[in-house]
Amino acid sequence: MDVARAVRRVIPGDPETTRDRVMVPARSLWRRAWTRRGIDITSSMATRSCLVVAPHPDDETLGCAVAILRKRAVGTPVTVVIVSDGSRGEPATLPPAELVELRKVETRRACALLDVDESDVLFLGFPDAELTDRVEAVAARLGELIGALEPAQILAPTSCEGHPDHDATNEAVRRAVAATGYRGQVLEYTVWLWTHWPWTLGYGSAGWSAQRLLVQPVHRLRERRPLLVDARGLRERQRLALAEHATQVGEGQAEPDAAAPVTGSLLATLQSPYEVYVDAGALNHLDFDRPWRSGAGTDQRR
Repeated sequence: MDVARAVRRVIPGDPETTRDRVMVPARSLWRRAWTRRGIDITSSMATRSCLVVAPHPDDETLGCAVAILRKRAVGTPVTVVIVSDGSRGEPATLPPAELVELRKVETRRACALLDVDESDVLFLGFPDAELTDRVEAVAARLGELIGALEPAQILAPTSCEGHPDHDATNEAVRRAVAATGYRGQVLEYTVWLWTHWPWTLGYGSAGWSAQRLLVQPVHRLRERRPLLVDARGLRERQRLALAEHATQVGEGQAEPDAAAPVTGSLLATLQSPYEVYVDAGALNHLDFDRPWRSGAGTDQRR
């Protein structure tokens, strides 16, 4: 995910910070309303062996930490695979090769706090920010892992995350599942979705209107029911794990109540009592235009 792209210190007078002060609480209110319609899958989630597919180092912690902790608490096998090398993470203060190695160390430490053994954390090493051009190669590698591990469940980012690497990872998982004839459960987790949901329609281009501001979020609430994993009692562990990704969040930045205040929809989710998932393909109607999609774009978003 690269937290630093979504989290910034509060700067008085900064228009983006001012917008966050309004939008982050608003998104949290809509998310809370959505989770009231959710289906609790905590018990079934805990017992399914799993392959967590993360586009970048830190996505496994932001999107799936609660599910991972639930699984490991009852001895369920979890394998975490990091697709990209994280070399383009911001702020980049190290040469790319050094940053790649440091982010591997950070990921292993974060996963250790989630009770995932170092041997179960795998790095595919594809170039950060270039996954859009490497979907087929990523799919081939994931297919090999699916065949070798035979997980009961795969967790992948949603198809409408908006971040190109995340959307490409979702597509690669879909292709790998199809190619291998995988018959297990595929669920999609949420990271960048929270930077634009529930106003996904026309994200980044459409102007604000009464319909977009009020009507579209109601569609988001009604069209799909989220799948919920109980996060109560586990968020602190998640925050500690996230803090290990220090190149992305900075010292103390993973804790929303830290002395140096931070903002951002991604960290706001750490205050929710539930980690949110959706069935594979449930949000395809919100997909962003991507090279591998034909006819799926703005005209199909509702």
